[in-house]
Amino acid sequence: MKRHKYIILIILFSVILSACAKTTPEQVEGMINPGDKIGDFLISTGEGEDVFFMSKVHCPYDSSTGIESCEQPVGTQVNVGIAVYDDDASSGKTLDEYWSEQTHEMFIEGRPVDLQVFGTVDFSSIIGTVRVWNVVVTTDKPGKITAHSTGVVGGDPFDYTAIVTFTTP
Repeated sequence: MKRHKYIILIILFSVILSACAKTTPEQVEGMINPGDKIGDFLISTGEGEDVFFMSKVHCPYDSSTGIESCEQPVGTQVNVGIAVYDDDASSGKTLDEYWSEQTHEMFIEGRPVDLQVFGTVDFSSIIGTVRVWNVVVTTDKPGKITAHSTGVVGGDPFDYTAIVTFTTP
């Protein structure tokens, strides 16, 4: 009988210890949605004057690699989408037609972005109306993040990488 008490005490002690142990949260590797964080970076939506659109104010771009690199102060909201616009009036297609026919995938730090839930933003430029996916990255700490987009617009494939380095002002 004594032996059973010791075994029961050992099992009870083991259960109590395992209940008190800290569990490591699993890293979710699913689709990125607005409000998700990747490390110190918040992925959200935004529009207006408070957002820096990489497709509006071009940063240094390497056409051989398809990489555009920007430095922005910590706290800046940066839209990392690639622009779609009707640049050929003779095509007979509107921006809405180009947009509806496009294929587009975006990955941030290798994780897929659920573009449909982010929606789009239109803005005016010297070439007319421009549309981008409303994917905005911001952080309150210095660091670097990469967004990679691929797809086809107007029958033309694209492969674009946006690298944003957030710096201390």
